[in-house]
Amino acid sequence: MKRKIATILFFIIDIGIIVFSFLFIAWLRAGTRIIIKDYARTLVAFGVIWLGVGFFGQKFRLKLTTNGMTFAKNMLKVDLAAVSLIFGIMLLFQKFHYSRYIVFSTIGMTIGLELLFFLGLYFALRFHRENESFASATLVTRSRELEEAFSDRFIRDANRMVPKLETGPYTPDFCADKGDSSLVELWKTHLADNPRLFDFINTYLDLTDFCQSKTMVMFSDDYYHITGVERGSQQLFVNQHKLNDFRRVNQYLIRVNENLMKGGVFVCCGETIAERRNRFFRKYTFYLGFPAYLVDFIFRRICPKIPIVQGWYFALTKGKNRALSETEMIGRFYFCGFELISKNEINGYMYFILNKIKPHSQDPNPSYGPLIKLKRVGQDGKTIYINKLRTMHPYSEYLQDYVYRTSDLQEGGKFKRDFRVTSWGRVFRNLWIDELPQLLNFFKGELSLVGVRALSEHYYSLYPPDLQELRCKFKPGLVPPFYADMPRTFDEIMASERRYLLQKQEQPFLTDCKYFWKAAWNILFRHARSN
Repeated sequence: MKRKIATILFFIIDIGIIVFSFLFIAWLRAGTRIIIKDYARTLVAFGVIWLGVGFFGQKFRLKLTTNGMTFAKNMLKVDLAAVSLIFGIMLLFQKFHYSRYIVFSTIGMTIGLELLFFLGLYFALRFHRENESFASATLVTRSRELEEAFSDRFIRDANRMVPKLETGPYTPDFCADKGDSSLVELWKTHLADNPRLFDFINTYLDLTDFCQSKTMVMFSDDYYHITGVERGSQQLFVNQHKLNDFRRVNQYLIRVNENLMKGGVFVCCGETIAERRNRFFRKYTFYLGFPAYLVDFIFRRICPKIPIVQGWYFALTKGKNRALSETEMIGRFYFCGFELISKNEINGYMYFILNKIKPHSQDPNPSYGPLIKLKRVGQDGKTIYINKLRTMHPYSEYLQDYVYRTSDLQEGGKFKRDFRVTSWGRVFRNLWIDELPQLLNFFKGELSLVGVRALSEHYYSLYPPDLQELRCKFKPGLVPPFYADMPRTFDEIMASERRYLLQKQEQPFLTDCKYFWKAAWNILFRHARSN
């Protein structure tokens, strides 16, 4: 079914490529309108022949493709057959009055754009297929884990007692046979050229707790170096090669998780975005480093998230030297079943000491693309999906407990300066840009202009039954009464919503007008914001 959809998609794109190529070439010539008029019927015939040969030549069949080179060769072979047929028909019917510039340029541009778009789509689809079992990167994220992490911006259990992240040495559940624990000498052998790393590890791990025979130390980005290891057999695994060079980061981390026994320790490193930026500035100075870093950021950070471009990116780079934020790395660790013991920046890289606490997550769709959908309770208790722009780093939804353990809560139970929010995400939130996709819900009739906030099922269940029933009588709104009353606690939020809904029952239009203008005043002049 997926292959059929891909074939239809390729077919539709090819039609667009043919039309665009002709119109662009005609636009470059004087007398564009006359050219379009004279060549319109011919373009239809050209398109039918081109698409027909492509269909019968199986140009759009991904099932027959083994790699990108095979796909390109088959495409060029079929296109050459189409060109030969077109020129043969022109010769047969003595059609020599057509402009060679228009004909050859349209054909050449069509072939070039096909290679660009179709190979990009092929690589993107192959990337998605290869990573489907290890969390694929999609344009829109909708998952249960995302619902639980970002179900609402108000945390009811503001006084929740969560232990802070441990800062002392980690003690595993297992204990090495002292006759086999000669790891200090092993560390000195492998880390003689990186004493800071050895000191960092030795501070948080008692090396005598780990068996030498159940320890791996390596410097490699080759995934297959760890595939021959018996699952659940390792107590300690260290890889000094940066995560940025792994084509399939999740696949690698999941296999490391499987190789370690429960409580086992994984030590790894990566170059964060901040460290990457500093490296550019040191190398090129600020004035040259900034534009160089900007180009690098777009290519290494943004391109891997854009369909089609994503396929080209991984085909060209093989996933090497990808730009990863520190938050994304930690999020991937927690997604893959690890817990952070400690981290430290050493020689331009961030080193992490992690311990295995559980198997990897089975969530097939972690946040990575620019859009997210949040499941909410709508009018009459119906389920709706609220659209939003993602303003947090990828994989942030897996860091909820980690944020509790490392951050303080401000009044109302919200996190102070949540590090999961990106720098551009803070700008989007301040300017309300992240809320714009909710206009789609408004035009679909799922939201009203003014109304109570759409809640997740979990937070809806925290409300008393009478308020639940009252909420379901009306549509949720784009502008909730929160911005008019500015409550600070969960109980105050419920009281504010109850007052609004009871007033709306009596005077719907006047109540919405009053709350809208009061909220607008607070937003514009008092800088009201829920986060």
